[in-house]
Amino acid sequence: MLSYDICLNRFLSYLHEIRGYSANTLKAYGRDLLQFRDYCRDYYGEPETDIQRIDKLTIRHFLGKLSEEGQSAKTIARKLAALKSLFKYVMRNEWIEKNPTYAIRSPKLPSKLPVFISQEQMRALFRSIPADTFIHSRDKALVDLIYSTGMRLNELVQLNIMDLNTHGNTVSVVGKGDKQRILPVGSETMKSIKAYLAFRREKFGTYETSSPLFISKQNKRISPRDVQYRIEKIIRAFSEGARKNSPHVLRHSFATHLLENGADLQAVRSLLG
Repeated sequence: MLSYDICLNRFLSYLHEIRGYSANTLKAYGRDLLQFRDYCRDYYGEPETDIQRIDKLTIRHFLGKLSEEGQSAKTIARKLAALKSLFKYVMRNEWIEKNPTYAIRSPKLPSKLPVFISQEQMRALFRSIPADTFIHSRDKALVDLIYSTGMRLNELVQLNIMDLNTHGNTVSVVGKGDKQRILPVGSETMKSIKAYLAFRREKFGTYETSSPLFISKQNKRISPRDVQYRIEKIIRAFSEGARKNSPHVLRHSFATHLLENGADLQAVRSLLG
């Protein structure tokens, strides 16, 4: 007999030593999988459970008990995911012949509507962002460009100066699958970018067209985390939508406002890439 406890301990060691999972992640896995261990002890009436004895019905009864206790769909889905990972590991080591979690579907999670900022809030937000220093002008240009084009965070940070067409008011971005898109840039947004570039020249001198469009105060390409932090800080005063994915909130706002003003859905999808 190979007990569930032995398999669990080996699984957690594997996650720690081979996969390099963090202490917090290991603790979360352990908590959920130990809860199932305790359930099995009551379910089978034995102090230790043979891993081969656990079947699909046991798993389903466990999930049903969680639901009866009022556990959320998100919590149940997380616990099932932990069990699926454990039994996938057990199957790979050939300690069982059939995976009891196979074909058990996670509960349907309620879909969340994307958070967006109203057009009135966006106008107030733009008015509030100062543009009197290198950092302020850069941050204003960042917010302006994401909102006016709907580009992704990673697309923004990878932009080089040569990707910006100041005469044609467009910007070239490379998105998922290395697909290039040419996006229109509004005249006011282009003014924000030119103002930022003027501060940049004053602070760091001339630059090559192959250099990054947006840089940090160390004159290096700005990181995605820095952009997230700066935009989150700016948005927080105006909308409950401020969060770690605030650049994505701007992207959703861009799409929502276009649709509200009568834009074609397919055209918006094309702009979003």
